[in-house]
Amino acid sequence: MKCCQCDTPAMYQIGENNVPLCLDCYFKLTQIRQQEFENSERMINYLNDEMSSIAGFPPDGPKFPPRPRPVVVAGTKLNNISVNNSVVGTINTGSIGTVDQSITALAQNGEQGLAEAVKGLSEAILQSGDLTRNQKNELVEILSVVAKESAAPKDARRNTVAISLLEKATKITELASDITDVCQKWWPVLFAAFSVAAG
Repeated sequence: MKCCQCDTPAMYQIGENNVPLCLDCYFKLTQIRQQEFENSERMINYLNDEMSSIAGFPPDGPKFPPRPRPVVVAGTKLNNISVNNSVVGTINTGSIGTVDQSITALAQNGEQGLAEAVKGLSEAILQSGDLTRNQKNELVEILSVVAKESAAPKDARRNTVAISLLEKATKITELASDITDVCQKWWPVLFAAFSVAAG
């Protein structure tokens, strides 16, 4: 089944009519919905303060907190991954953007553990001082594919491809002693997601 907005294979079915959407189109839809929620929250806060002012009460009570601003890296908006300025010019922004979109999709699908694993590994890889620029880019590309696969429905995941890429990634990160703890914590989470599905 293809996305109703483009020729990419669909990963989601939206609404009562089960409209098929790919990851990128689904992400755009969720971004629009997120902006609508944020606008509604701001309006509720404003109306609450206005009613308090009319009634002569001080503006107090619970309010929706302001949402954090997304990070923009060379034109790519990151909502989940924290990137230090020192690595901005050294990473493949397309791949890191795909990783970030997949984290959002995973979190919205209730796969919080996988979302945290992808986020933790991405940030550790980008900040590592033991990995070369080429190694970081290769790992981010691998993570972008694995993250996109993990965001797909379990019966649609390409488990063999993902496990093969994960094995390659773990061998590369074994060279980086400064992120050993993070890798030992999160790589097994990703392996388990594809191993369980494959088994």
